Amino acid sequence: MPEPTRIILNPASSNGGGKRLGPMLRSRLEQRGIAHEIVLSREAGHVAKLARDAARDGVRRILAVGGDGTIHEIANGLLEAGVPPPAVAILPVGTGNDFYRMIGRPPREGRRGIDAALDTLQHGLPTRFDVGVVRWEGGESYFVNFLGVGVDVEVLRRRARFQWLPGITQYLAALLSAVTRFQPVHLHIDVDDDERIEERALLCAVTVGPSVGGGFMLSPDARPDDGLLDLCLVGRLGALQILRYIPKVIRGKHKDLDEVTLRQFQRLRLATGGAEPMFFQLDGDLRTEAVPWLDIEIRAGALPILMPVPDRAAATGAGAASMRPPAEVEA
Repeated sequence: MPEPTRIILNPASSNGGGKRLGPMLRSRLEQRGIAHEIVLSREAGHVAKLARDAARDGVRRILAVGGDGTIHEIANGLLEAGVPPPAVAILPVGTGNDFYRMIGRPPREGRRGIDAALDTLQHGLPTRFDVGVVRWEGGESYFVNFLGVGVDVEVLRRRARFQWLPGITQYLAALLSAVTRFQPVHLHIDVDDDERIEERALLCAVTVGPSVGGGFMLSPDARPDDGLLDLCLVGRLGALQILRYIPKVIRGKHKDLDEVTLRQFQRLRLATGGAEPMFFQLDGDLRTEAVPWLDIEIRAGALPILMPVPDRAAATGAGAASMRPPAEVEA
């Protein structure tokens, strides 16, 4: 008998979109004769446990049904399991779906999205994606795409007010609401132990891939398999400057702006320059504790992601053209 694929489905993703998609997904799995087991998350943190259990059970392939937060938890569960992680295919059901953009395929909805995900599950090529790992006093976590400090934290706090808007528009509305009162954070940043940056920053973002917020090309040169993390540091900007620069950031054309610093690195320490607290978010998950410092580094090739077979993929995403050859996933 074929080994069942573990389907980890977050029913709360995209305001209940995951739950609504469940019956159609089950029907398509049965029509294709894919041996499977569907497990549903119940609460925050449960996805990570389901992923950890799948790895320890020896499951070889997982289908993740959810958004960026779901992928964040799955990665943490798999990489904490202490065994070689299974390969992960993705059915994107989220607001931003920025992680999914890294596989080089635009998100699809309904049956088309399900069929695309099942094609990848059955025929996809395992490719090793980098992840970031961040440590702070008393804590540690992996992130698959985005660590943010500064105004992005305030954006997350306000984003719930705009849930009725689609991905990038929702982020933009929350951003414009947040910048009216946000005060830049004084940061000390040590990059790879050989560069010190001090800045009163509107935003400090560390990314694995190029896209955040549902399509802002914040780190246009970032690739998920290059063994590097990308820093985007934005200094003080007024509201009118932000409005003027937003179209550039969406297209990734902000490299030459005086207020923007872009760096690639393997290790970075981020610390506050005074008594003010520093809050941060990971892949859209807002951490509630204030910290004085964060140590961030790359974990190269840690997460096996199933990529669409080239002749099946619409290779329009940012990451597809630069992927190194797929690696075999350990049994």
